[in-house]
Amino acid sequence: AFKLHRAIVTIMQHMAVCDLFISFNNCLSIATLISERNIQGSFACYFQTYVRYYAYSVSFYFTAALTTIKLRIVQYPIHARLWTKSKAHIVCGIIWVSSLAFPIILLVIDKDDAQFNYI
Repeated sequence: AFKLHRAIVTIMQHMAVCDLFISFNNCLSIATLISERNIQGSFACYFQTYVRYYAYSVSFYFTAALTTIKLRIVQYPIHARLWTKSKAHIVCGIIWVSSLAFPIILLVIDKDDAQFNYI
C-alpha cells in the first residue's frame, strides 16, 4: 500500500461528499423522467436545477485544488509538511462557500429562464 498526503486525502473526502450529493440529485431527476410527469412540483425542479449548478462547480474547484496541491507537493517537497488537514479543510470550506455565488446569481437574475418539460 502507498501513503497519500493528508491534504490530498482530505480533499478527496470532500470530493466524495460532493459526488454523493450529485448522485442523489440525479436519482431524483431520473425518477421524474421515468414517471414521465412532474411528480415533485416546480419548487423541486428549480431546487434540483440550481443544486446541480452548485454541485458541478464545487466538483470542478475540488479537482483544481487537488491538482494544484499535488503539483505544489511535487515542486516543494519540504514545504509539503506545512499542509495540514485543518488547512485542507479550510480550503475545502472556502470552495463550498464561494461556489454558492454562481447558482444564487443565476437564481436571482434569470430564474424564469429554466423550463421543465418531462414529456
